[in-house]
Amino acid sequence: MSEADRERWERRWRERAGASAPPEPWLVANLDRLPRGPVLDVAAGDGRNALWLAERGFPVTAIDIAPTALERLARAASERGLGVATRTADLDDPAALAGLGPFASLVVIRYKPSPEQWRRLLAVLAPGGRLLLCSFGRERAAAGGFDPAHCLEEAELRARLEPTLACLAYERLGPASDWLEGSIWEKRA
Repeated sequence: MSEADRERWERRWRERAGASAPPEPWLVANLDRLPRGPVLDVAAGDGRNALWLAERGFPVTAIDIAPTALERLARAASERGLGVATRTADLDDPAALAGLGPFASLVVIRYKPSPEQWRRLLAVLAPGGRLLLCSFGRERAAAGGFDPAHCLEEAELRARLEPTLACLAYERLGPASDWLEGSIWEKRA
């Protein structure tokens, strides 16, 4: 990630006021599809999903590029008596995930990993582990104001993930969800 991108995310979290948003509805609706065990919340921001998972007994590690976001997460976790581990790291850095894993689940919400990031993320997912992915589809870019490079494309995603993961569910969530697409994947043993 470029230094400009890193600063843009840090600035966003410094300027954002108020409590964390509620957890992603796709995660809430599919919680029972995640195996019990350690979860890595990728591009976690201020931890809306990490906190929700921790409240339900999952051991969670949250990773994000913005220290301010993770400081908010750590503060909220402490106030709620939750143990959420955090790591400030750029997922483009090959050492970003060093020493982490294996994880029973990866949660990737409103983020599209690059090919190299996918390779590293899948390496820390345990065999039989699950990936819960929910991010913007191409329709979001078509609706305006969003870079298509950051949107999911089902065929591209299947080509990237299916050698390692089996797709258990794929759903286009439509305009009410801001054109998100949700999917559940399982790592082949």
